[in-house]
Amino acid sequence: MLDRFSDGLQSVINTLLGARGKGRHPIKSLLAGSWLGHPLHPLITDIAIGGVTLAAICDAIWLIFPQAAVWAPRAAEVTLIVGVLGMLGSFFTGWSDWSDTYGKERTTGVIHGLLNSFTLVLVIIAIVFSLLDPTGKSMAAAVLTFISFALLSYTSYLGGDLVFKDGTNVNHTAWEHGSDTFERVGSLSDFPDGQLKRVEVDGVPVVVVNLGGKVYALAATCTHAGGPLDEGTLESGVCVRCPWHGSRFRLRDGKVVDGPATVAEPVYDVQISDGVVSLKRR
Repeated sequence: MLDRFSDGLQSVINTLLGARGKGRHPIKSLLAGSWLGHPLHPLITDIAIGGVTLAAICDAIWLIFPQAAVWAPRAAEVTLIVGVLGMLGSFFTGWSDWSDTYGKERTTGVIHGLLNSFTLVLVIIAIVFSLLDPTGKSMAAAVLTFISFALLSYTSYLGGDLVFKDGTNVNHTAWEHGSDTFERVGSLSDFPDGQLKRVEVDGVPVVVVNLGGKVYALAATCTHAGGPLDEGTLESGVCVRCPWHGSRFRLRDGKVVDGPATVAEPVYDVQISDGVVSLKRR
């Protein structure tokens, strides 16, 4: 049942983000953090977690020292509002990232996302209670803040599982070191013009493209989710597009042209001598 729900939700999200076609994916690239060179979601979650945590601390101080800490409820209100802004950003970036997941990480991710969405609603209700209370000292708001903090702590734990156990949104070429010296990979004639061809350099998969005698080489593993770039498509003789989620990388320097990838592809220097092509990690 959860799988069917996830299938439908991923389809809706990717349709809304315009990530179904073969063209550019500007909204998904924006939410992924392609422009930043770093995933955007974890950056924004710090704002959400920090805001709710500070609000819970302020409410605890008010409950312990109700006479001395008359400032605390208003401080909690302000930090909750900041937290909501972070949670809204996390909502959009998180669901966008989740739309590319599979298997166990998808299951964990949908629970993580649904609980965070529910927490967002609770925090908004807490803010409303606080704003409607003329004294600014709403016990209902404080209780909802504590519940929200507990839920957010648990969902943060799930988020840690997604990254550190399942490897979601990590750079899939981080442990591919390649060769520090030029290694022969074949003759120039082995690489037909305008075709993507997979080779190995010191045990690392590399995709090679021959464009009229000018040879380019990038790591063949997509940094976003590990897709095989050699099974992708060459676009305008400038970029290679990943076959899994459509990320595009520039051949000459590996730079991300279109997301959801955020990390550039490792580039290999090319040496051609007497018709022999050799590569080494740049």
